[in-house]
Amino acid sequence: MRALLAAIIVASGLAQPVAAEDYLVTQYRAAPGNFAALLDLFAKTDLTFYNGSQPILMRHSQGNHWDLMVLTKLNPACEKQVPCQTMQESLHHAAAALVDFEHRFTARSGTNWEMILEQNKGAGLYHIEMFNAAAGKHEALLRQRQIENDYLAKTGQVTNVIFTVTMGSDVDAFTIGFHESLKTFAEPPNLPPEAFEKAAIDAGFKNRADISFHLRELIVGHHDTLATKAN
Repeated sequence: MRALLAAIIVASGLAQPVAAEDYLVTQYRAAPGNFAALLDLFAKTDLTFYNGSQPILMRHSQGNHWDLMVLTKLNPACEKQVPCQTMQESLHHAAAALVDFEHRFTARSGTNWEMILEQNKGAGLYHIEMFNAAAGKHEALLRQRQIENDYLAKTGQVTNVIFTVTMGSDVDAFTIGFHESLKTFAEPPNLPPEAFEKAAIDAGFKNRADISFHLRELIVGHHDTLATKAN
C-alpha cells in the first residue's frame, strides 16, 4: 500500500520535481555500555561497499529510543553480489552483538541521494520527524509536508527532505531537516509577524497557527527527534 501510495504521490506532483529514489534506513539502540563500541564499529568499517558512498550516520540527541540512525541509498543489487552481501552480513552480525534493538526499513523520496549528500555537508544537526497517518489521510499528510516546506522556504528557513516509508515500519512518512547547528535551528527568522502570516496563507494554510493544527488532524502518532553527526 505504501509503495503504491508513494508512486501515486510522485506521479501526481506532490513529491519534489526530480526522479524518486529509494533509501535504506536502519536504527540501532546500543546495549548498555556498548554505544562507543557501536560507533567504533561503523567508524572502522568501509561502508562504501554497499553502494559506493558513505551513508549518513545520525547520533541521537533527544526525543526517541534509538541511538544511531543510518541513512543510505538502497542498493537491491547487493543481495546478488557476493562481496557486498558478505560485507553486509558481517556488519549486521557485528552490530547485533552490540545492540538491544535494530530496526531496518525502506523509504522513497523525491530528493535524490546526491542532493541529500550536498545538504549533509554543512549539517551539524538533524531534525527528524516521523509520522503515523490517520486512516485515509496518507496523501493529505504528504501534501501538508510539502506546503509546510513552501512556508519554510518563503520565510527563509531550512526545508525538510520528505520520505514515504515503503516497507518495514508502521511509520508512514518522515522528514529530515539538515541544520548547521542547534543555534541556527532554534533561532527564528528576523521577520515581522505579518510576513509569517502571509507566507503561511500563500503556502496554502488558513493562517500561521493552522500549520500545527492542520498537521494534528492528519496523524495518530508523531516522533520528533534531534540528532548530530556521527561520522
